[in-house]
Amino acid sequence: MKSCLFLLVLVIQCSRTFCQSVLNGGVIDTDDNKPLKYVTIGITSKPNGTVSDNEGKFKLILNNTVNDRDTIMFSSIGYQSVVFLVGELKNKLKGGLLLIPLKKSVNQLKQVLITAKKANVEILGYEKNSTLFGVSFNSNQLGGQAGIIIPIRHPGTNIESISFLIIKNSFKHLTLRVNVYDLIGDKPGNNILSDNIIIQIEDKQTGKMTFDLSKYNVYLNRNCLITLEWIEAQPATGGNCAVAAMVFGHTYVRQASQYPWIKKGTGLGLSVKAVY
Repeated sequence: MKSCLFLLVLVIQCSRTFCQSVLNGGVIDTDDNKPLKYVTIGITSKPNGTVSDNEGKFKLILNNTVNDRDTIMFSSIGYQSVVFLVGELKNKLKGGLLLIPLKKSVNQLKQVLITAKKANVEILGYEKNSTLFGVSFNSNQLGGQAGIIIPIRHPGTNIESISFLIIKNSFKHLTLRVNVYDLIGDKPGNNILSDNIIIQIEDKQTGKMTFDLSKYNVYLNRNCLITLEWIEAQPATGGNCAVAAMVFGHTYVRQASQYPWIKKGTGLGLSVKAVY
């Protein structure tokens, strides 16, 4: 049992390799030149990624597996994604401060017509979890994500809250982002939210966490993938946080920003309150 727990806890942890170089810069809004926080930045084919901080600044470590022909993507909810070659950004950095501008995009979450009716409430996802199994995030994984498919059986279903159980937490402060992706077949597609859903966890808190999402008006018509994304942690190094999981089910994992999704064979303990 101990060996199984160890493997599950390490499900989204990445190996650390010797670092060759670093890209430092900032991300701004093209309309007003204001910094953009929580932009996901990463190599599209490799587990190298990060997230811009509260001031829009980022630091992307390029290890010895990254070459100048690899592609870096910058994406943010409500903005158009942009891509560059690694070599292109290295050359830009030689010319001074590296600034990446992003343009606003049309809201992705489609409007749903809501009519007056008696509300039905249902808990979807994995509500009952074992503290013997967990999916772990660590301080080196900015932009890493894990989540589960939520079945939507009634068009216009409103996601009112999200819950999960933290079984281990060594951080004084955590910032996570809730993401909602459409599905292409059984694979994650685009993030359909029009606003960032940011949640904060303080003082090494553990136990059941429930966060109200009602103000975001998340209405869904079909099955989707809901994830937790690692945005920020204090202290910034050496910590670990584990969320309870099920011995069955599946978790979709993205080891780093922009890295391909991987389907794992244990269910991250996320659940949502759905009203229809």
